[in-house]
Amino acid sequence: MIVVAIIGVVASIAYPSYQGYISDTYRTQAASDLKACGMALERFYSNDFTYIGADTNTICNTNSPTDGVAQYIITYESLTATAYSIRATPVGESCSGDNCIQLSQTGYQTTL
Repeated sequence: MIVVAIIGVVASIAYPSYQGYISDTYRTQAASDLKACGMALERFYSNDFTYIGADTNTICNTNSPTDGVAQYIITYESLTATAYSIRATPVGESCSGDNCIQLSQTGYQTTL
């Protein structure tokens, strides 16, 4: 009985830590996918000399991670001839605190 109680205490401490680790991993993956989308937009710009018209799902994958269950959604916030802004938002959540990641054409990444 004591062993079961000890396992319960250890599990109650370890599980929230594990959930935090998983959340951080998905966030890091979303930042990586956002940068990959930025590179795809730059390739589009180098061919057409504009970002306008790049807002299709063929340029960027809109789910992060790209396989499995999506944890973040990548959206185009703005596309102009010379600038873009893309954002990764957690599925089912709005941007609050620092749970969203935004990337601009300058390569500047911010959390929202």
